[in-house]
Amino acid sequence: MKGNRVGIVSVLALAIVLVFSTSAYAAPLSGKHPEERVSAERIHGHIAKLADRDNARMTGFEGEHRAADYLAKELKGYGLKVERQTFPILAFQSHGSEVKINSPEEKTLESHTFTYTPATPEGGLTAELVHAGLGLPEDFTGDVRGKIALIQRGEINFFEKAQNAAQAGAVGAIIYNNTDGTVNGTLGEPTQIPVVSLSQADGEALKSQLATGQRVEATLVADVELFPSHSQNVIGTIPAQKGPKKAKTVVVGAHYDGVDSAAANDNASGTGTLLELARVLSKEKLHHNVRVIFFGAEEVGLVGSTRYVESLSEGERANIAAMINMDMVGVGDTIGIMTAYETGDSFVANLAEELVKKRGHDYERYSSTRSDHVPFEEAGIPTAFLNYHTDPYYHTKEDTLDKISKENLHHMGTLVTRLTHTLADNNKLPKKKYQIGKLQLQQSDYLESDVK
Repeated sequence: MKGNRVGIVSVLALAIVLVFSTSAYAAPLSGKHPEERVSAERIHGHIAKLADRDNARMTGFEGEHRAADYLAKELKGYGLKVERQTFPILAFQSHGSEVKINSPEEKTLESHTFTYTPATPEGGLTAELVHAGLGLPEDFTGDVRGKIALIQRGEINFFEKAQNAAQAGAVGAIIYNNTDGTVNGTLGEPTQIPVVSLSQADGEALKSQLATGQRVEATLVADVELFPSHSQNVIGTIPAQKGPKKAKTVVVGAHYDGVDSAAANDNASGTGTLLELARVLSKEKLHHNVRVIFFGAEEVGLVGSTRYVESLSEGERANIAAMINMDMVGVGDTIGIMTAYETGDSFVANLAEELVKKRGHDYERYSSTRSDHVPFEEAGIPTAFLNYHTDPYYHTKEDTLDKISKENLHHMGTLVTRLTHTLADNNKLPKKKYQIGKLQLQQSDYLESDVK
């Protein structure tokens, strides 16, 4: 889910000094430190293969499946044990939407489809508009049957608004924003009727027309593909030197699915960097297991990472000492170091901050609930979400290979390799975990711009 800054966390835990001594940062006696073997060119090469076309890895589509095959093949080539965790998903792609006002005057308004909206019939859906407040059950007091409900955003999620309209007899719904700008959101699951969005200004203008008693007729078009499919997590494990059963596990993750673009930075950049980390650490003799997980279906609500965490037994969750997440690491000039919660006391994020300080990189420490670290942190596992920001091409067709900075790839690749190696090669990992209240996230009220 990118960009929500809840607060700044600046105090490093004393445990970092006690647990990770200066010797933990020293290069192995056997030769170069693994981070010195990280190649930005290799990472860039992976991105080039994963982001080689438009709509390269959309969730549930053939491109995402092709990418999973590529990841599994690469991991096997590094000698890792590879597993795939497959789960059902609804594949969705929008080819555009339109709200055309036919009367009392003709005009076409800018609109967006909601993810998982059903398609309208060919040629669109034409009906009279009726205003239905916030879309609460009690707001449908007038004659709604056979009409298109005009609803303001707020109070309840998008799915509930649309379903309330359908139950009242509406044949379609238009949800307009309650703040400046347009709405790009997801319903979380298909509704009974097509749903599109309008800006606050356009929605309020239509509401005013209806309030004066004018009859407003509109044609609603939602041109979408929606069909049952699957996604998958691709999991590779580097076992501990003394045997995986006696060791703790450090998870390093990145999602590999994308929106309807080449999705080079979001998130072929994190995916390629994670592949390089797996290659570099694959021959290391470590105290703890390193598990690299390439998550599917992040873009539709952190589905892959949630599925993974929910599939773990209590003992397996307890065995995970730390989780590091990389998302969008190829564009921007500032490193972000995040936990899901402002109050999340994470020795992993603290150590990442210490390493970034030593390297002299510009960084910010804050919290975000918009990527795959969230389910792990909700399960009490210390996390660190790492990215580069800000990306002006985020979730646009301009998210292409030519925007990627090789310098960023090198900085992040060496940082995350050092961080992972420091954790996995230390036989005295902190035992402390924290339990915090589960985030009350409404998957059906995510904004695409809120995803990360």
